[in-house]
Amino acid sequence: MNAWMRRGLATCALAAAGSALALACGPDFISLITVSHSMPTDTAAYGRGELGVVKPTYARRYLVQAYRTLDGLPALPAGAAPTYIDPAQFSTAFKEWGAIQTRELSATAAAALKPIASMRIAADYSSFDNCLEPAFVAANAAFKERAARYGAGSPQLADWVAGQAAVFQNCGGTALVLPARPTSDDPQLRADRDYQTAAAYFYATQYDEAAGRFRAIAGNTTSPWRTSGRYLAARALIRSVTVPAMRPKDWVQRLAAAERDLQAALADRDATAFHTSARGLLGFIAARARPLDRLHELSRRLATAPAVEAQEVVDYTWLMDVALGQTPSGAPPLDLAEVTRGDELTTWIVDTQQRRADQAIARWGQSRSTMALIAALWSAPPSHAEVPALIAAAGSLPRTSPAFATASVLRVRLLIQRNDVAAAREALASLPAQPAPGIGAEAVNLFRAARVATAASLDELLANAPRDVVLSVAQLSTPGGTRWKFDRPAWDDDVAAVFNGRLPLDQLVIAAESTRLPPRLRTRVAQSAFTRAVVLNRDDAGRRAAAVLRALAPALRDDLTRYTAAPTDDARRRAGVLTLLRTPSLSINVAGVDDNDSYTRADVRRTFGHAYPRNWWCDVNDDVGTGAASLVTGSGRPPSPPFLSDAERQAAEQERAALKTLEMPRTLLMAEAIEWARARRTDPDAAEALALAIEGWRWAPCSYAEPKSDLPRRAFALLHRQFPESEWAKKTRYWYE
Repeated sequence: MNAWMRRGLATCALAAAGSALALACGPDFISLITVSHSMPTDTAAYGRGELGVVKPTYARRYLVQAYRTLDGLPALPAGAAPTYIDPAQFSTAFKEWGAIQTRELSATAAAALKPIASMRIAADYSSFDNCLEPAFVAANAAFKERAARYGAGSPQLADWVAGQAAVFQNCGGTALVLPARPTSDDPQLRADRDYQTAAAYFYATQYDEAAGRFRAIAGNTTSPWRTSGRYLAARALIRSVTVPAMRPKDWVQRLAAAERDLQAALADRDATAFHTSARGLLGFIAARARPLDRLHELSRRLATAPAVEAQEVVDYTWLMDVALGQTPSGAPPLDLAEVTRGDELTTWIVDTQQRRADQAIARWGQSRSTMALIAALWSAPPSHAEVPALIAAAGSLPRTSPAFATASVLRVRLLIQRNDVAAAREALASLPAQPAPGIGAEAVNLFRAARVATAASLDELLANAPRDVVLSVAQLSTPGGTRWKFDRPAWDDDVAAVFNGRLPLDQLVIAAESTRLPPRLRTRVAQSAFTRAVVLNRDDAGRRAAAVLRALAPALRDDLTRYTAAPTDDARRRAGVLTLLRTPSLSINVAGVDDNDSYTRADVRRTFGHAYPRNWWCDVNDDVGTGAASLVTGSGRPPSPPFLSDAERQAAEQERAALKTLEMPRTLLMAEAIEWARARRTDPDAAEALALAIEGWRWAPCSYAEPKSDLPRRAFALLHRQFPESEWAKKTRYWYE
C-alpha cells in the first residue's frame, strides 16, 4: 500500500502558533522586510519630504509628518518619537556617585548602607524609575562644588556626603531613610540638609510631605535651592498621581495645585533654568486634566506651526491613543465626533487609519486636496461609485508630488481589486521598475507585487518576484562589529503564496528550470517542485526538478542522481523517500519572507534543526498574511495569475487539495520507512530510513497537531529486530512519542 496517499490523520492548523512557541525557546531570528508597515524604511529621507508609500498602519507621529509634508510645512524635530531610557543604575553618573560614596564615607558608615537601586517596587508590585540619571549627575556636581568649598577630607564634606547617601537609600528601598541632622551650623549645610530631606521624602514616595517641604524651601530667601522649590513641589504632586500603585481620588485637585506651582516657577525670573521643563509639565497636566482641549490645541499647532517641539508630537500621539481607547490601561475612548470636530489633522488621521470611506471620500469631494485624496484612496472600497474619479485623480499627480508613490500604489491596488487587470497593467507600465527620485525601493517592491498579481506570463511573474530588503527588524552586526549587508534579492509572502497555492506542479517545474531567478531563490522553487513531485508520485516532474536541484544544491547531487537514474518506479520512490529523510529542509512549500538565517543559508540543510525545528513542513502555506501583497491584493490567498489556463487552475486546486489531505510529513515518512523495511528485509538503506524517521519524529515542528501514534515504537522494534548489527540500530537507542 502506498503511504503517500493515505488520508491525513490531522492538519497543522496551528502551524503559526507552533512557530511562535518554537521561537520562544529557540534562537532569535530577525525578519528582513521588503515592505514596512509600522514606520518608514528611511526615517531621515521621510523627514526631508521623501514620503514613499504612506500607510495607515504607521505610528501616528509619521502620519503627522506626512500631513505636514503634504501641506508644505517643515519636518518635525528630532526626538519626536518616544525613546526608551535605561534606568539610572546603568549610567556612568550612577557609578561615579557610588565611587564617591565608598571613598568619602567611613568603613562603618558605608557598611550600614544598602546597595543603591534606581528603580523602586510599588505597593502593587509594579516598578518604576524612581531616581533618574540627572539626580546622580547633580549630586556629583554638588559634591565637587562642596569639595572645593570645604576641602577634601573635611568634616563638612563628609556630612554632606552622608546626607546625600541617605537620600539615595530611598531610590529602591521600602522604608523611609532620612538624613541625620547636620553636625555644623554652616548655613549652606543646613540649607543642603533641608533640600536633601525633601528629596528623601520624594524618593520614598511620600509626595505630600515632599511638596510641602519644597514649597518651604521656595519661601526661604536665603536658601540656594529657593528657585527650584515650586518646580519640585509640582514634580512631587505629579508623581503622586502617576505612580501606578497610588491613583489618589483627588488627582484633579493635585494636578491643579501642581499647575499653580509651575505657574509660580514660570513667574520667577530667577528660576529660568526650570522654565522649559515647567512649560512641558504644564502640557503634561493639560493632557490629563483636559485631554480633548489639549488634543485640539496640539493638533492645531502641529497642523499649522512652522516649528513645533518634540514633546508636542509625543503628547499628541499619546492623546490620540487615549482618544481612540488604545492605551495600555484600557481607558475608555473619547467621543469620536468630538475628537474630530473642527480638527483637520486628527480627522485626516482617523479617516486614514480607520478607513472611514464615506467621510474621507466626502472630504476629498469638497477639497480635492492631495491630502484628502490619500485618505480616500486608502479608505474606498473598490465598488464605491467615486472610485473611478479617485483613480483618475491619483493618475494625474505629478511625479514631483510627495504623494506620488502612495497614490500610484493605491491606484493600481484599486484597479486590481476591481479586477481591471488591463488597466492595472497599463498603469504599471508607466511606473519605474527600479528606484528613482521620489520612488524608493519599497515602492518598487510594491509595484513588483502588483506586477506579480497581474503577470501575463510566468516569465513576467519570475522577473518581478525578487525584491530588495529595505529594513531589518534590528540593526544586525557580527560579533566583530561589521554591519551585515542585505544587498541580495529576497521576496515577500505574496510570491511564496502564488507558488504554493496557485501554480500547478508543471508550472512550478518550469519556474525552477528558468534562469530568471537568482540561484538562491531558484533553489527554493526547485526544492519545492521536487518535494511535491515525490509526495504526489509525479515521477515526470520529479526527474525534471531533480535535474535542476542537482545543479543548485551540490550536497544533494548523489541522492538526486540515484533518484533520476532509478530503474523502476519503486526504486525511484525509495530514493525520493530517503532524500527527504536525509534533508529536513525539503518542503512542499516555497519559503517566503527571509530572516537573517535563511538569507545567509544558500543551500539546503541536511541536519535536523533542534532549537528551532525548521524540519519538513506542516501544511500548504498559501496565505499572503501581512506581506507586500496584503497592501496590493488584500490578505488571504492571492488570486490566480492571469496567464494560467482554466485547466491549469483546476490542476493547481486539485494538487492543493491532495496535499492538504496528506498526513503530516513525519507520519508519511515513518509509514513509508516501515513499509520499505518490511518489503526489503535485508536492504541496508531501509535501516537508515527507519533511523532517520525515528529521529525526525522527535524534531518535526507539527507534532502537536497529531494524536499519539504507535508508529515510532513499531519502527524502533523493526529496526532492532531486522538490522540489529547496523550502525543505524546502534545510533538509535530510543524512540519518541
